[in-house]
Amino acid sequence: MVGISTKGVYAIAAMYTLSNSPNGKLMQIKEIAAMTQISHGYLEQILSSLKKSSLVVSIRGVNGGYKLSRDASDIIVLEIIEVMEGKLFVPSQNSGASVVLDSFWLDMQEKVQDAFNVKLSNLDKSYQSYFYEI
Repeated sequence: MVGISTKGVYAIAAMYTLSNSPNGKLMQIKEIAAMTQISHGYLEQILSSLKKSSLVVSIRGVNGGYKLSRDASDIIVLEIIEVMEGKLFVPSQNSGASVVLDSFWLDMQEKVQDAFNVKLSNLDKSYQSYFYEI
């Protein structure tokens, strides 16, 4: 079964936490770690990857910390996952087995991408609508 690693899940948790920081206030790693229950060392690795990909920015110093590099409404969950995991679903093109199977894999790739095509700012709304549909 294909899945998202702990690192991917934690990256989304860290980004979600940063997106809820009042007025885009800088958050220190210890604050994010406490709120997400992610170990300090592991969180440093995750934030480093997110910084390299320009999803977060960091400011050094006593009053430093991390914040989103752009508004949460401009960040798609798929972006975060692909930074941490690489492309989620990349079937080999033209498997040679049949046009039907090639079409099937292309369709599956689109469905996986659509499933994670959620704005970071809309995670609350997505969860609430899912929760109330059950």
